Amino acid sequence: MRPPTSGEPRALLVGFTEIFRERELRVSGTVEQSPVIENVRSFIETTFAGRYEIYDILYRGGKHRFALQVFIDSPTGITIHDCEVVSRALGNHLDEVDLIHLPYNLEVSSPGVERRLRRTVDFERSVGKLVRWVLRPVGASSKEVFQARLEEFSPPQMRVSSEKELRELTIDQVEEARLVLEFPRKKKG
Repeated sequence: MRPPTSGEPRALLVGFTEIFRERELRVSGTVEQSPVIENVRSFIETTFAGRYEIYDILYRGGKHRFALQVFIDSPTGITIHDCEVVSRALGNHLDEVDLIHLPYNLEVSSPGVERRLRRTVDFERSVGKLVRWVLRPVGASSKEVFQARLEEFSPPQMRVSSEKELRELTIDQVEEARLVLEFPRKKKG
């Protein structure tokens, strides 16, 4: 990831991934570690073990206010009530430990229906679903982008099917994989 330019907000991005490289923000050539992100991760994993998983945490600063965004997930999906429960508990915890000494907004949400597939569990839960694939360039070729259904996943291998073909891919070939929202088809008749 490239360092931010002068007009961009500073951001600390931590992706809790098992199969993609962890994202880091480099500022002046060094990697910033955030005690806020580590504390939030530890609190949620301990307090909500078995109920919610951390999909991602984003902590960034603007000119006047910081933003702490926490994305949670679960096998059954996330509701507004789930976000509210985590937000209240996390907000109270952050007030008690007093890690953030500037005004900030706390946002808790789900990764959304068109989420990136980042963790092994994301791929496992997405078998049978339509995915937008971006493959890393090979040699002098450019990135390949296409939509195909994830048919099988057995790390590091996967099988995807498009209207044109059935393909075998490895995790190393995938630069990005994102779910595609599909609407149910109306039955004719």
